[in-house]
Amino acid sequence: MDLSTWTSESLPRRAERTAEPSKSSPSLPWTEKYRPNKLDDIVGNPPSVQAVKDWGNSWSKGKPKKRALLLYGPPGTGKTTVAYALASEMGWEVLEMNASDKRSQEVVEQIAGLASQTQSISGGKRMILVEEIEGLSGVADRGATKALVKIIRETRVPIILTCNDINSKKLSGLKVYCEQVELKRIPPKLMIKALYSILEREGVLVESVQVLEKIAENSEGDLRSAINDLQALAQGLEHLRENALILEKRDRKLAIFTALHQVFHPRDYASCRRVLWNVDEEPRRLILWIDENLPFEYHGADMAVAYNRLSRADVFLGRVTNRQYWGFLRYVNDLMTVGVGFSGQHPPAASVKYHFPSVIWKQGRSRARRAMESQIASKISPSLHASKKRLIQEYLPLVQRLAQKNQDAALRLLQDFDLTEEEKAFLLQS
Repeated sequence: MDLSTWTSESLPRRAERTAEPSKSSPSLPWTEKYRPNKLDDIVGNPPSVQAVKDWGNSWSKGKPKKRALLLYGPPGTGKTTVAYALASEMGWEVLEMNASDKRSQEVVEQIAGLASQTQSISGGKRMILVEEIEGLSGVADRGATKALVKIIRETRVPIILTCNDINSKKLSGLKVYCEQVELKRIPPKLMIKALYSILEREGVLVESVQVLEKIAENSEGDLRSAINDLQALAQGLEHLRENALILEKRDRKLAIFTALHQVFHPRDYASCRRVLWNVDEEPRRLILWIDENLPFEYHGADMAVAYNRLSRADVFLGRVTNRQYWGFLRYVNDLMTVGVGFSGQHPPAASVKYHFPSVIWKQGRSRARRAMESQIASKISPSLHASKKRLIQEYLPLVQRLAQKNQDAALRLLQDFDLTEEEKAFLLQS
């Protein structure tokens, strides 16, 4: 049976309004508003969800053989949602961090400290959630991997790691110590049912399933993107008609630049606050994009007002993480969009070329630099009988200063350490 036939038979041509009053909140993204709190409510991947449930239950019987769970799969397949649903069912407090936003040493130290404590301040059991573990700088380094493996093997609390690419070389020494669970892309049939359920709860009458079919097709198995598209089409409407605007194929690289233009050049209040719902970027990264490009659009007092509102968005985003209360996202979204977009008394610049956030760019360069320094120190350490940390802090800067005055002398100093030409060039040119 093809998708068209299935949807026509499975869904009524027009949905009835739900008897339950709508929980509509115009500023809260539907991805958060309808995030499942139970594993049984997760859309798709039933074998994987059961595997997660079994792993969680094993903690009730003591410490399982593999104390870390590695959830992997494409964006929008529910990795974070599954982790929070498990925590909700088990009564665990979630302590979340994003590996891409921190230095490797900082993340490892934080995980080590939290993993040694069995209870939270409130007395309940805690769970550590580390997002985007493949983005951890230096995790490919044997020292960082060894430290993380030691933490996982000795942790007293559950640890859940998430990643998009299970085949990343950075995870090769880590994943064998984790219970690995794959979350696959959501099939169109299940996605359409999920979207239809949301419309029912919002009290929106759907005239044709073809709109939902198009959204599902456009999302390519990414449920988060599909829900964002549905909200952009349906929020504030009583009827979602067959001739509703159908979104074009999602272009993830161009979407952020289009969204920035719509934030800084808003047509009206309602459309401006919805802009970021269609961008596949985390709020913390969206703030960096706006922060980087705001000075090109505003000047003087207008820029001060815009930055004040953006900083308040950042404060609320921090409270989301610290208090685990996702309702604060409504304030983050409004402050980032209409707060910034309507902060100027004068029109913004007519034409601006937007820039990639320098903070992210510098982090990438810094990670590469630290990885090279660690790699060089690993080769030098056995000969000099010194720790890598001491070599990086004291010996390598000495070689670099010497190279500025006399490269031949610096090369003679390095000749016994079996360094590659790339490693020598790094020290001589730093």
